[in-house]
Amino acid sequence: MEIPYYDKERPDTGLYNGKAGIWLFLASEVMLFGALFSAYVLLRVGAEPGTWSMGLMNQWVGAFNTLILIASSATIVMAWVCLKLNDWKGFRKWKWATVVFAFIFLIVKWSYEWPAKFTHYDVTFVTNESAAKVYTDVLGPEFLKTQPTIWQKRFDPLKKDEKNAPASQVKLKDKPLDGHIVGYIDSEGAKHEVGAAWGIPFWSHAFAWRHDRKNIEKERDKSIRYGEDGRPVYKEGHFRDTFRDKDIKAIIFVPAHGTWDHKEKHADSGTVKYAEANHDGGHAHSDGHGYTVTIAREDISRLSSYEPAHSTFFATYYTLTGLHALHVLGGILVMLYHLLPVSRRVYEKNPVQYTNRIEITGLFWHFVDLVWIFLFPILYLL
Repeated sequence: MEIPYYDKERPDTGLYNGKAGIWLFLASEVMLFGALFSAYVLLRVGAEPGTWSMGLMNQWVGAFNTLILIASSATIVMAWVCLKLNDWKGFRKWKWATVVFAFIFLIVKWSYEWPAKFTHYDVTFVTNESAAKVYTDVLGPEFLKTQPTIWQKRFDPLKKDEKNAPASQVKLKDKPLDGHIVGYIDSEGAKHEVGAAWGIPFWSHAFAWRHDRKNIEKERDKSIRYGEDGRPVYKEGHFRDTFRDKDIKAIIFVPAHGTWDHKEKHADSGTVKYAEANHDGGHAHSDGHGYTVTIAREDISRLSSYEPAHSTFFATYYTLTGLHALHVLGGILVMLYHLLPVSRRVYEKNPVQYTNRIEITGLFWHFVDLVWIFLFPILYLL
């Protein structure tokens, strides 16, 4: 029995079965991503001032991926047009172009952007005094004098009266210094470099460093069993702390921005200029990794990479971009199937049916691109 309207359009709706089905599927996708977008907006609006991670995304990388997906939307339309014109070679050319663009998007996302965040760390400090000491090492007193508005009026790092402090004054100890860990000093004073495993920095740095003083203080009231080497033996559910695991006294840190407001990247030049001018002064120096600063363990309140556990922003960022990337991967698999020899046989047997399949795939791909058009501004620009 022949299924009605399998490859022909219904006279009342103008849709064949497959097209009606994809629109129903996309409606469910709108509800899925709509719920996630709404959750992001509510979390963002309800966040306390200064607690939402902003300005941490590379806008140029996001813009590049946006252009890649827009180009893929154009090429998949060209592939469908070629089928309408009975041009199989032209279809394969544009279809392969779409697949290449999609792979470029995933490569940028999964092999560049995400690993860069997993190896990038934020350091927050125990007291304003300890934070001021490190920031002076990083930025230098001369640089701080050139930024009186930021340093004195906005943050006042040594402010004692927290209750009466103006709302615009944010505690320096709560503002992270971001950068990369290139080594550490153990309790015996020996220096250790953090090298790359198999020549790939990502695998040796990703998720390797975690420290949260609040968690340690919470566990002081709990019975923790220690091994013969003096290191804690964790029970199920206990958190991992790199400082305790490696018996670390201090970390050797390469500041990336050197600022407490990631939107103000003006400190890059300040850090470099100060380090160049004072490379013999014992503060910032070059170890082959860039200009470094040594931060003592007792001065660090929290050390975290830009992983999902870093903040609510990154938890929602990885949820949204991860789900979107899975949709891109699914689209790639379908398009690769359309390029197999079995698809050529379907086309030769029933060109209209095969052309409809490509149109359905194109509608899904346009939706994937549209989702990214919304993701780019809210995650990278706003």
